[in-house]
Amino acid sequence: MAQDAARTGRPEVGARNFAAGKGACVACHQVGEVGRAIGPNLSRIGAIRTERELVESILFPSNTIARDYELHAVVTTDGQSHVGLVKSRGPEGLVLMDAAGQLQTFPTASVASQTQLDTSLMPGGLDAAFTPAELADLIAWLRSLR
Repeated sequence: MAQDAARTGRPEVGARNFAAGKGACVACHQVGEVGRAIGPNLSRIGAIRTERELVESILFPSNTIARDYELHAVVTTDGQSHVGLVKSRGPEGLVLMDAAGQLQTFPTASVASQTQLDTSLMPGGLDAAFTPAELADLIAWLRSLR
C-alpha cells in the first residue's frame, strides 16, 4: 500500500476528500485553516513521516501515538471518570480536552487518579470510509504536505 500511494495516489483528490470530511479526518486534524486542532496538526506531516508511517497511523492509530497526544483517564474524587488529552498541568489543576474538543479543568484536589492509556483518541476503522484508491490519494496528499 505505501509504495502504491507514492506511485498511484492523486494528491489533489486526497486534499479534496480531506476538506470534504471523508473519513472524518477534519473532525480532529488540521491542515492550514481546514479542520480542527484536537489531534496533531498535519500541515507539514509529509516532511516527517514516510508513506508507510502514514498508512500505519491510519490503519493502526494506537500503535504509535504522537507526543503530547497520549490519552489519559482521570477519575475525580466524586467517582466520575473522564478521558481526554492533557493540555496542561499547573497550580490551577489539570486541563483535559475530550474527543469533542471541549476543555475541562479539574482542581488538583479533585483528581483521585490519572492514568495514561495505550490507546489513541483516534479510533481504528476510519480507513473503511475510503476505497483503496481514495486511501492512496489521501496518503499521497499527506506525503506532499511539507
